[in-house]
Amino acid sequence: MTAPTRLAPIALLLVLPLLLAGCMGATGVPLPVDRMTALRHQFEELDLLEEEAIKERIAALRADIAGAEGTRDRALRADVHRKQVLLGYCWERLGAFSDAQTHYAQAASGEYGSVALFRSAQVAEHLAARAHEQMGDPNVLPEERQAAAEHYKLQRERAVKALERAANYPVDSRVLLREPPVASVSPGLWRVADLRREAHQRLDVYYQERLIYRVFDFLVSVAGGRERRASYLLAIIALAVAAKLITTPLSAAQFRSMRAMQAVQPEVRKLQEKYKDDKQALARAQMELFKKHGVNPASSCLPLLVQMPILIWVYYGIRYYIYRFQGISFLHIQSLADPDVITVGGMQWPGPLLLLYGVSMYFSQKLLATPAATPEQQQQQKLMTYMMPVLLVIILRHLPAAFILYWLLQNFLMTGHQYLLLRPERTKQAAAAGVAEAPPAPPPPEAIQKLSQASQGTRPRKKKAKRK
Repeated sequence: MTAPTRLAPIALLLVLPLLLAGCMGATGVPLPVDRMTALRHQFEELDLLEEEAIKERIAALRADIAGAEGTRDRALRADVHRKQVLLGYCWERLGAFSDAQTHYAQAASGEYGSVALFRSAQVAEHLAARAHEQMGDPNVLPEERQAAAEHYKLQRERAVKALERAANYPVDSRVLLREPPVASVSPGLWRVADLRREAHQRLDVYYQERLIYRVFDFLVSVAGGRERRASYLLAIIALAVAAKLITTPLSAAQFRSMRAMQAVQPEVRKLQEKYKDDKQALARAQMELFKKHGVNPASSCLPLLVQMPILIWVYYGIRYYIYRFQGISFLHIQSLADPDVITVGGMQWPGPLLLLYGVSMYFSQKLLATPAATPEQQQQQKLMTYMMPVLLVIILRHLPAAFILYWLLQNFLMTGHQYLLLRPERTKQAAAAGVAEAPPAPPPPEAIQKLSQASQGTRPRKKKAKRK
C-alpha cells in the first residue's frame, strides 16, 4: 500500500472531527464576574434615563468609540466593546432596533460578546414576533404581508445564529438577561443566568421543527419517554447499533480490500526495490500490478466516505436535541449536553469518557495495522497509531458528551466487527507459524525399544525364521 493511500483513511478521520469541533467547539471567553456586575449597573442606569438623556449618552459613546478606533491596546479594545454594547442598548431603548443590532454585531467578537449575542438574539425574536403578528393581520395588504413573512424568516435566522454562537461558550459561562427581554419596554429586571443552558433552551424551540430532532424525539419516546433518564442513553445505544448494522457491508468490503492489498505486498516490495531510483516507473508498475490482481488502492477509503454522512447526521441530531440532554447523567458526567472535561489548575483536561475513546481508537488502529512496504512507512504508521488517538481526544474535548458516548459505542462495535473478520485470518497465520516451528515427531515405539536396549548393552534378538 502506497504512503498516500495508507494515510488517506487517517486524513479522513482527522478532517471530520475538525469540522465538527469547529461547528460546536468553544469559541468565546467568559465575561468576568466583576465586569458583568458593572455592566449590569450601567444597564439599570440607562433604564431610568429619559429619551433626551439617552440621545446625549449616544453622542458621548460615539465620540469615545471614534477616538479609540484602530487601537491595539487590549484593555482599550475591551472598553470599546463595552461601549458598543451600551450604544446598542441605547438604540434599543429608543426602539431603533436595526441600529442596535449593528452595534451588537460589532461587539459580538469581543470580551463582552456573550452579552452582545444575547441582546442581538432577543431583539431579533422581538422583531420576528412583530412580523408574525403582521402576517396574521387581515387588514394588512398582501404585499406588506409578504414583506412581513420575509422579515420574520430573516429575524428568526439571526436569532438562531446568535444563540448558536452563545451556546459555544465554555461550560459555566454566565450572561445577563433582562425581563421584559427588550429594552424599549421599561423598566426592566436583570438577572445572571447560565449562558449555555439559556441558549440551548431557546434554540430548542427552533430545532423542534427539524426532521432530525423529531427522529431523536421518537427514539427517546420509544425507549421510555422524556421523563426517564435512561431513555436518552438507550436512544444513543440504539442509534449506534442501527448505524453499525447499516455500515456492516461497507466494513466487510473495506476488510476485503485491505486483505487484497496485504496479498500483493510482496510484489510491491519487489517493484520498489527494482524501481527505487525511478518514481514514475514505480507508479506505473504498481498500477499495472493492482490492475492485474484486481486491487483498488482507494477502495479502503470509499467505505469511510460513505460512513461520514451517517456520522454527520448523528452529530447534527445530537446538536439539535442538545437541550434535552441537559441534566442527563452518565457515570461521572453530570450532563450529557456538556463536554467531558475536568478542570484542573484553571485548565480543562479530557475526562474519562474521552480518554476511554482514545484508548479504544488506539487498539482499533493496532488491529487494522497492515505490513508496511518500507521501514519509512512502518515508522510513519507507528507514529500515526500513537498520535491519532491523542489528536482526536484534543480535538473532540469541546463536543457534547452525548456525541462522544455515541462515537465510543460505534468504535467498540466497529472494533469488535473487525476482530471477528480478522480472526479466521489470524488463526490461519498462527497455524502456519505452528507448523513451521513444530518440533520433530516422536520416534515410533520400535525405535524407542532399540535405543533402550542399546543403552543397557544388549542387542535385540532376531526372530527365527519359521521352517516350512
